[in-house]
Amino acid sequence: MVRTRVILGSSLIAGLLALLWLDSLLARGPAFHAFIGAVLVAGLVEFYGLAAREGSRPLRGLGVALAVVFVAADYAVRVRQGAVLAEWFGSALGGFYAPMALAAALAVLAVAVGHLCCRDTRQWLADAGATVLGLFYVWFLGAHVFAIRGLGVGHVLAFIAVPKLGDAGAYFAGTHWGGRRLAPRVSPNKTVVGAVAGLGASMVSAVGVAWGLGLEGGLGFWAAFGLVVGGVGQAGDLVESALKRSAGVKDSGRLLPQFGGVLDTIDSLLLSAPVAVWLLALR
Repeated sequence: MVRTRVILGSSLIAGLLALLWLDSLLARGPAFHAFIGAVLVAGLVEFYGLAAREGSRPLRGLGVALAVVFVAADYAVRVRQGAVLAEWFGSALGGFYAPMALAAALAVLAVAVGHLCCRDTRQWLADAGATVLGLFYVWFLGAHVFAIRGLGVGHVLAFIAVPKLGDAGAYFAGTHWGGRRLAPRVSPNKTVVGAVAGLGASMVSAVGVAWGLGLEGGLGFWAAFGLVVGGVGQAGDLVESALKRSAGVKDSGRLLPQFGGVLDTIDSLLLSAPVAVWLLALR
């Protein structure tokens, strides 16, 4: 099992590096948006599956369609229309959040109308709430990766390395040394020792990637970046574990079963992406 995870994980990392290399060659090409969009859609489908297991009836087709439209619109408006990627951060992130706020408002409106037309009102709050929550949890949080891409491929690598290598450090330390449980009611296998080791691994990975790629900012900033983003990433992992426990399942989906599903693979990235955006913007 461990060997399979290592092989599959290495393959995924190699594929991601190849994608980022291709994206850096094809200026304003759709490769990055297409890949991230596909990942977000897969995660959204898994979220709606968890909600359905709990008794909610989200409008999966509407939620997925909105996510696809928003990702495509983001690419069309910000990239194809000549917007310079680095300028997405302009005016206190207004260049990123203004269209996101509009999209979020349209999403709520579309979901409200969709549930009024397609669902009875006896369970309207739970059903519409699940549809909206899925969009915000997966699409809205995940779309922050596009803003990070606006600063360059190196920043994407630094961001992904922090929570994922932190996960690896926590898993290794927790497996070998165990100790006191971190959150036994949510995720009984996570330990305090693993969490501390994960934070250390996140800090080292942030400093290492930033130094290796010559990213702007001192090593102190990147150490703090690793600590904060890594900590929020661990919280994101616990949030997704709570979702699975609430739905009574071990894995979020059948895709990438060695990692518990797509949503289980990106959970630490979703919650930490907005934090990473603000830290990078305020650097």
